[in-house]
Amino acid sequence: MIQSNPQTTLETKLLTLKNRRIEEALSVFEALSSRPKPPEYPLVILHSNKGKAVSLGCFQVADEDFLTGFMRKRGLKYFFRLHGGDVMLHDENQVGIALVTPAEEKYRDIYISLVSFLLKRNGVLNIHVTNDYILCFNKVLGEVVHVEKNGFSSWFAFIYLKRNYEEMAGLKFPKEQLIKERVSKLKENYIGLDQVLEKQVSADAFLESVRTVLTDDLGFKIRDFRLSLGEKKLFWKIRDRLKNNRISEAVQLKHSALLREEGALLISKRLMNGFLRMRLKIKDKTLEKISISGSFMFEPSERLRDFEKMLEGKELDETVLTEKVTEFFINEKVKASFTAFEIVELLCGAAGGPNEHGDK
Repeated sequence: MIQSNPQTTLETKLLTLKNRRIEEALSVFEALSSRPKPPEYPLVILHSNKGKAVSLGCFQVADEDFLTGFMRKRGLKYFFRLHGGDVMLHDENQVGIALVTPAEEKYRDIYISLVSFLLKRNGVLNIHVTNDYILCFNKVLGEVVHVEKNGFSSWFAFIYLKRNYEEMAGLKFPKEQLIKERVSKLKENYIGLDQVLEKQVSADAFLESVRTVLTDDLGFKIRDFRLSLGEKKLFWKIRDRLKNNRISEAVQLKHSALLREEGALLISKRLMNGFLRMRLKIKDKTLEKISISGSFMFEPSERLRDFEKMLEGKELDETVLTEKVTEFFINEKVKASFTAFEIVELLCGAAGGPNEHGDK
């Protein structure tokens, strides 16, 4: 929990994005997380969503991780985020709470404290907050984008006031029977705030309680703020990157190219937080080509392409490969949903033949 010195008052700056599209909210979040210097004080963004859209992890591929046909049929627009993770459905039954802080010890627990106090003030018990999920009764109540870079610690938590299980299921399964089975499974693992509290929850009232948590529970003095000129320029740059996401474009192109390669292998693994897929071309126990995709996290996300290039041309020898992968992870300060050992194990196992598994 945040501990403040009785003689000093911690400050935080608050920006409210009411009834704004998710692309705009994420662009503001990315802009504030990409400033030349970390903020002097924690920055909090409160977001209530306008309309309906689907966001995708930047390493996901069309009609493998999500169904473009379903989205066209439902009139759902979609875009790729600048980070990994799974498909997310954004509608007006969702609120966003983003936090951008200096990577300092005194702010280390602020995200967990803020979300925990917020949910308790709204009557939600039995919660567990991580950098990936917000759990209630061991079901997913919220999903989180977490980024650590350049002296920043940033979180964007999506908290669901109400779940749309049918549309969530339809994003991945084309047949009606499969959708019904998926809905049943989703209800076992995901939950909305309305189910927890057994009543409808107002987005405005829920977000307004954040101010009370910041002042009364965490001891912050709140100052409202607007984007500076420099931050607005970053905002528009990020908006353009979301519209023309080069990371996801490179993933799609390489995945498609290897689909056409004769003799290419598919190996996959369900991770604790996500799904990893690799298409490979191997010759004489040497990795000639590799395409990595799926619903995993890999930060910095723009380094995944460099990681693939580093692997290509390497002999699939466990000792050599472990050294090279570990060295890359350390030098590039990689944080991923999978370990160096998991990658090496899968690649070396593939040298003996096809290994298709990880049913989604």
